[in-house]
Amino acid sequence: MIENELANSPGVGAEPQASFLMILPPGWVRLPVRDEHADELQVLIEGIVAETLPSSLPRDSTEPWRGELRKRFRGVVREAQQAGATAVYFPTRAVNGLVVPASLIESEIEDDGLESADMFLESLMQDADSSATQETVDGAPAVRTVSARTRLQVDGDWPEVTNRQVVYTIRVPHREGRWIVMSFSAVSSDSVSALLSDALVLLFDALMTTFRWTDVPGSDYSALELRLQNINSHGYE
Repeated sequence: MIENELANSPGVGAEPQASFLMILPPGWVRLPVRDEHADELQVLIEGIVAETLPSSLPRDSTEPWRGELRKRFRGVVREAQQAGATAVYFPTRAVNGLVVPASLIESEIEDDGLESADMFLESLMQDADSSATQETVDGAPAVRTVSARTRLQVDGDWPEVTNRQVVYTIRVPHREGRWIVMSFSAVSSDSVSALLSDALVLLFDALMTTFRWTDVPGSDYSALELRLQNINSHGYE
């Protein structure tokens, strides 16, 4: 289940005016959720299904599973869309037989224009607890917050789980009043999976160091941005 506390924030889901590149780990995918990207989404989902259940497998036994995969991915996208996101990221491959219990939601918001960017960042710091820190993401001011919620699964014999959420709220330096929100979630159910959750948070923080703006007016791609674009387009070498 995708969780995003920004679902009811003003300006969430408005027309995008910022773009960026960020390295993703092997096996992760970014799915756009807006209606105008429906064709791209269809291609991406079919690619995931084909990789997970290749055509070389018996059609009669695997086609129902392909349908379930498509249904699952569209359900994830629908939840993200309802939460006001612009895209959802998640792993599609198991690692050593383990499905990585993490996801990332990308959103864009606009402030109300009644306060400066510094005041907006300060209000984010005040609303958060002591875990909030001021950061710089590709030269842009940002706030990083961490929260954790524990809840009991009520459907079936499921354990109590903890959802750890790390959120970067980043000012778009070349779009007045525009903010990018990257909300990462990792789920754990015991002390062992909690250690994995800690490692996944470190991974997310590392990924955020690769975040680069790509539509800065009057600027050409730097060598690093071109490299990131190549990695995102063709995968790791």
